[in-house]
Amino acid sequence: MDQDPTVLLVDEDSAAIDSIRRVLGEQASRFKLRHVTDVPTALARIWGGGIDVVLLNLASGGAENPLAPFRELQEKAQDVAVVVLCDSGGEGLARSAVQQGAAAYLLCEAFEADLLKVLRSAAGKSVPSPAIPRTLTSAGKRGKMIAFMGAKGGVGTTTVALNVAAALAGRRRVILVELHPELGSLPLYFQPHRSARDIGDLLAAARRTQEFECSLWPVKNVPSLQVLFGPRNDRNSVSLDPGNAIDILALASEIADYVILDLPASFSETNRAVLENSDCLTLVVERDPISVQSAKLILNRVDSWKTGKLTIGTVILNRAALVSPMPFAEIDAELRVATLGVIPPAPDLCAAAQHAHSPMVTLDADSLASVALRDLGREIEERVPPARPVERSETRPLAAGQVNQHASHKMTPAEVR
Repeated sequence: MDQDPTVLLVDEDSAAIDSIRRVLGEQASRFKLRHVTDVPTALARIWGGGIDVVLLNLASGGAENPLAPFRELQEKAQDVAVVVLCDSGGEGLARSAVQQGAAAYLLCEAFEADLLKVLRSAAGKSVPSPAIPRTLTSAGKRGKMIAFMGAKGGVGTTTVALNVAAALAGRRRVILVELHPELGSLPLYFQPHRSARDIGDLLAAARRTQEFECSLWPVKNVPSLQVLFGPRNDRNSVSLDPGNAIDILALASEIADYVILDLPASFSETNRAVLENSDCLTLVVERDPISVQSAKLILNRVDSWKTGKLTIGTVILNRAALVSPMPFAEIDAELRVATLGVIPPAPDLCAAAQHAHSPMVTLDADSLASVALRDLGREIEERVPPARPVERSETRPLAAGQVNQHASHKMTPAEVR
């Protein structure tokens, strides 16, 4: 451990930093102290590297859900130790945080005597990410793994993943896996019958190999596309660790030509395991500086994971007409990876597709957005060709409303500006 570990204080009250700085400053062996007011900013600092311990004031979570900031840190920054601060009235919550993985807790009224000892202990536990325990064997891997991740939450990653999956399913068997530990959005989108299973049901099953295909939901009008839903409700929220994720990938890759993975925007060990076993990462980015900088942080972290021959590219998503969008040249200069596609705004079509419980590319094949999404699917297929050619017996006539993914022209950026 470095002689001067760096502590990141997450606290809405800037006054708290003065007392903590005073205690640390009086010690012979000092800590470097940094301060932010919220978890999103804290995550950006952690992902940038150099943070050894997070000191989180539970009061920052508000009265309704005080543990929410801690849980977000646990999910998205698992390799950094978290020490929680609380007042005497919140000691029960602090103990609950420790049970869920916090390194320790300190009472705000009497933290001075133990602060240094606790931080040094936590810094000693904060170690580089461990080796991923399980990987797919080349013999068992047949389908290509295409991962989609947003540069930040709410950029439309699931929408892009769904429509690319539908486009690829024209001649291939495709499985779309919503690898989210909490409430998934695809069950809300498709509104399947309540008997439909999700990832929580699959992970709870004793014999996952037999249960896997029973857990897949067929998408209407796209015969070769099936979906493994994320949790449909709070009761089915899952602990999605690297081993569970690799199990799911192995089962999907045995029966599909392409496995499309919808990942949360996170640096979790689960995402790392998934990307180390994927063939392509497509990062969904909006044309604004915050989204681009978030994408840059993700690319830096993925590069540090040394994911081997992973093909990496971005798709620029124009969800709304921005007043001053970043020029494509500036985005390319910042990210330095290939742009696989550009998707134009289509808010009305998005709403209509959700109302119809259908992918956009099957609802309106001729829209600019649908054409761009099919082009993106074709670009991915060219960069990551399937493991085996299509046989004539596998070629099926298109169902009513289904898109022929090869009957479209290639869009240029000028067409979507």
